[in-house]
Amino acid sequence: MGHSTPEWVYIGAVTAILIWVGAESWNIEHTLEYAPPNSETVRVVGQQWFWSFQHADGTQEINELHVKEGIPYRFEIVSSDVVHSFNIPDFAMLMDAVPGRVNTMWNIFDEPGEYLIECREYCGMLHQDMRARLFVEPNTDNTTASQPESEPTISQGTGTATVVAPGGGEVGSTGTGTMRVVEPGNITASNESGASDNTSSTASDSGDNATTGSTNGTSTTSAAGVTLSIPAGAATPGNPAYSPDTLTVTKGEIIAVSNDDTAPHTVTSGASPGDADAGQLFDTSIIMPAGKAEIDTSTIDAGEHPFHCTVHPFMTGTMTVQ
Repeated sequence: MGHSTPEWVYIGAVTAILIWVGAESWNIEHTLEYAPPNSETVRVVGQQWFWSFQHADGTQEINELHVKEGIPYRFEIVSSDVVHSFNIPDFAMLMDAVPGRVNTMWNIFDEPGEYLIECREYCGMLHQDMRARLFVEPNTDNTTASQPESEPTISQGTGTATVVAPGGGEVGSTGTGTMRVVEPGNITASNESGASDNTSSTASDSGDNATTGSTNGTSTTSAAGVTLSIPAGAATPGNPAYSPDTLTVTKGEIIAVSNDDTAPHTVTSGASPGDADAGQLFDTSIIMPAGKAEIDTSTIDAGEHPFHCTVHPFMTGTMTVQ
């Protein structure tokens, strides 16, 4: 009569397998979280319905991200409103952006090119437009990045997340550096020709920390005769986009624009970002929250001219120049 295997042997084998699986899962998770010490940090901020990116050197980008081939990047991913999900499908990158938390992950981009960034968590009525472009640029130096002298202050977490104040002023900061912007959802048009001068701005170092916009590539300092406000809540469809949304000016007047919302906006000529002549007549470039800009109408022909926000294309208005 044969002897049966003791029950404790099976229990021990199953327990050992579960411990091994758990240990491997723990190793994989922490491999994703802990970036190499020479990584460059990029802060990723999700907001209805666009992405903004803040580099350690002060450069800020909206709806597009430029990185170098072969350099490790550590991403600190946050949300300033609802839950989003930061996804770069071509590199199998996926991480939730949660209000009040900082989730981290890292990656090395090994193939130059243009790639899609999207939100994979339903976040409201314009969720489908919450897309950006990743540009992986060839690393001609063929070297890895050195450790930055200082990390951005929002996170030095050792777990899956670090708690910060909800909202955290992520998008509203007006630090020095450059800023680029492309229209939400436009991931097919190549940027090789370069963004126009109307889609780049540098944060002002003025005492009030307001971001000064540009008009046709030249900043203006003349006294304003007409005011245009971007009211609080303008980034939400259905709310007033501009105040007033229809304004009449005399050719040569200066329009003073103020952003009273909590999101970045622009005042750009054309009915939508897809217009062939969008931004040709006037463009404030990005105006950060509490920022200001001016539009000089001296070079604008008489007539009716529609305008929009390149970050939120549903925001529209009309300017009549007499």
